Amino acid sequence: RDQPRSRGLGDVYKRQAIFEKKYYMDSIRIKNLHCLADTGAIPLKPINILVGANSSGKSSFLRVFPLLKQGLNTNKRGPILWLSEDVDFGDFKTAVKRGEKNIELQFDIPPFNVTINIVDSNTSDYINDVTVVLDDQTIRLVINNKGEVDNIIINEEIFCKNIVCTSESRTNILPSFYIKESLDVANDYRLTRIRHSMLLDDDAINFIDGIVSHKLSPNTISNIREKIGFVVKNKAQMLQQIKRITKPVTWHAIVDTWSVSDKDFISLNNRLLLSVALPIIDEINNRLTRYFRGVSYVGPIRATAERYYRRQNLALSSIDSRGINLPMFINDLNEMEKRDLKDWMIKYFDFYLLTDYSGGHIAISLVNSITGEKTNLADSGFGFSQIMPIIVILWTLTSKRTFRRRTGHRFNDICYYVIEQPELHLHPAFQAKLADVFISVVKLAKENDLELKLILETHSESIINRIGRRISEQKFSKEDVTVALFENVLNKDQKNVTLAEFDDDGLLDNWPIGFFNAD
Repeated sequence: RDQPRSRGLGDVYKRQAIFEKKYYMDSIRIKNLHCLADTGAIPLKPINILVGANSSGKSSFLRVFPLLKQGLNTNKRGPILWLSEDVDFGDFKTAVKRGEKNIELQFDIPPFNVTINIVDSNTSDYINDVTVVLDDQTIRLVINNKGEVDNIIINEEIFCKNIVCTSESRTNILPSFYIKESLDVANDYRLTRIRHSMLLDDDAINFIDGIVSHKLSPNTISNIREKIGFVVKNKAQMLQQIKRITKPVTWHAIVDTWSVSDKDFISLNNRLLLSVALPIIDEINNRLTRYFRGVSYVGPIRATAERYYRRQNLALSSIDSRGINLPMFINDLNEMEKRDLKDWMIKYFDFYLLTDYSGGHIAISLVNSITGEKTNLADSGFGFSQIMPIIVILWTLTSKRTFRRRTGHRFNDICYYVIEQPELHLHPAFQAKLADVFISVVKLAKENDLELKLILETHSESIINRIGRRISEQKFSKEDVTVALFENVLNKDQKNVTLAEFDDDGLLDNWPIGFFNAD
């Protein structure tokens, strides 16, 4: 009698989405990076404010976003490109907390919580453990330093699938997974992407066949498997899904008596989860990659304004982390985009930028929209040159036309705008005005169906107070703000980060008294 086989994960996977809804990253947690022993899960809201003393880990946390982005589409030896133009962590040995041997990154992507563990070997660092949790279901991959999966652990049951191997991905956050399928030629094999293989479904198929004592045809067994589905659920939901299949009667009579603690249910549940374990991680990998590709980063040291710039014949899709290419970016805008930027800046700041081209050089000027006075940016004060990259990127992220033309993405994608010390060289009144712009941009992003997260590392009391004031005036929701206080020592929960919240009056709960005081 032929053994029953599945119809193949590839075909079924196309018809049933593992992620049933459109989810974004709700929080991030970091362990053993620089001085950070454990941040705890830090919620990602539309506005995220990171505060704390110097060398408390604010920048280390914030720079994880450009760190993960700079390794995408890059030929790298390990999972992370530690050193690049945007951020420099050195290497694994300089990035890991002193005395520790691993760095752990945890992402909450409902309905899944994903933990990535990074360790070092003699030749390079690598991901040795990927754990995915959905309610009471757990998938864990243990990977060796050769890039092979030693074990797939489903709810503490170990499956030794030595046919599975990985290769470091140059385009994604996580490795890619393949199946080694033997060929007729001795000791030869081919690699097949996991989502197009049906080998990991054999355990579930054969277990179903054993439950019914081999009394049903292979096609009937395959039909039962497909009716159970390939969407991951918690154990109670999985049991309900199994019991919904009323035909054939032989099958239903057996499973109808099961509970979530039944030994046969547990075994079948684990094998059902095994069959989709790697496609789940593959989909999570795609989502993480999409999230971090949407990172825009502005560092704490921005370029000073020059009187003239040499024109470059380049089509620019973004502004670099120091704002060096800001004049070329603005000059490269088409006339409609320049009008949009001008109107946007006048609305929020009463001034706008203007570029003049002459003799192969570009001059960038600041124009007072009330008086019409035009001043070269180099003569407008250091604070203006430092804030301009931030302002223009904010406009770019909320301008449908420019976003689509320059990124090639759907406008309803997600963007993380990561800014270190936006208040540098700004008068407190202008810092408060900038906070109002942050609030307005978040509201505009929601209207345009853009999932925008502003992540701000700041020492500005003016920015925090202005956001609190707008909450008290009911012009902004307290639910849209995360305030994370970073500390050099662990708090009572053994974390480096304490979360504070605004109340309805715009005051911060769980906030240390005298935090901004000199004494």
